Order: sequence, then C-alpha cells, then structure tokens
Amino acid sequence: MNVQAALDCLIDLEERVGRLYVLFYRRFADLPGVGELWWEMALEEHEHSGILKMVKALADPAARVPDIRPRLRPLQALIGACERNAAGVASLRDALAVAVRLERSELDRLGRETMRRIARDVPAIPRSAFAPHEAHLDRLTRTVRKFGGEEILREAWALSPEGRDRAGAGVAARRPGGGRSPRGIGRARRGTDSS
Repeated sequence: MNVQAALDCLIDLEERVGRLYVLFYRRFADLPGVGELWWEMALEEHEHSGILKMVKALADPAARVPDIRPRLRPLQALIGACERNAAGVASLRDALAVAVRLERSELDRLGRETMRRIARDVPAIPRSAFAPHEAHLDRLTRTVRKFGGEEILREAWALSPEGRDRAGAGVAARRPGGGRSPRGIGRARRGTDSS
C-alpha cells in the first residue's frame, strides 16, 4: 500500500475521532472536570492527525507499507457507528461509552505501527506521540468510574496499564482472575492528575 494513502486514511480517522470529542466537549463542558477530559482527548486526536500530516510531508511519495486496509475497515465502521450514535447522545454515560469504544480500538496501535514502518524518514519524537497517555486514560477511567456505570467500567478496564498488558498477552476479552477489579483501576495513581 502506498504510504501516502495509508497516512491519509489514518489522518481522516484521527480527525473524525477528534471531532467527536469536540462535540462531547460542547455538550458536557459545564460539568466540573468533564469538559477538560473531552478537551484533552480532542487535543490528543488532533495532535495525532497533525503529526501524521507532518510525516506525510516527509515520507517518500513512492514508499510502500504493508496493506492496512483490512485493519482500517473495522475502524472505519466503528468510527462511523460512533458518529451516528453521537448525534443522539443525550447523557454523559452514553458519551463515555462511545469514548471507551474508540479508545479501545486499534487506531493508535495502527498509527504507531505505521510510523514504525517508515521510521527512517521520521524523527523519534513524533513516533512516541502514539504511545498510551497514562494521565489521559486515567482521567477517562476515573470519569467512567464516577458517571459511567459498571458495564462501561468493565469495558474501560482494558485501558488501564493492567488491561493493556493483558491485551498484549491475548486475553483482553476477559478480566484477569485474581487481578484487581475494575473498581480498583488507577487508585494507586489517583493523585497524578490535577482534576
């Protein structure tokens, strides 16, 4: 697959997710601590888009990367469904469920892998931008714990460092036996974020 085409697809998806978070910011900015969450999440997605645009400008137009279209299709379907659902989101709980679905997707992983494949053309700092942002994910998890309910919290557990470690080991679909429950997510790091 042409690297420019791959980057264009990733840029589009990052911008669409960023627009969803801006929409949620507009709807829920008046709730203490919640507006900041949506703003930070929107900024991160637009940062990813901007970095990908810079990389596209640096990349050899003739360069090729492995075909990512099979992995893009489920992401495009997920983001499209979230966009359709966002139009009817009336509660913060519903918006948090959408955010957890998006953050659990492989969009950032695919961006990170694509950046690695063209690493010789890209400085190291932008490649690191697709690493999980602990404060951002911790804030989302705390907000889900407060407003989202048990079902969404179980889904959000996969965003914790423990959940990501398990996902890397191929068992993301189930909660670890004997591990911390979703209620315990992030308690040890609770003081790391100011809100």
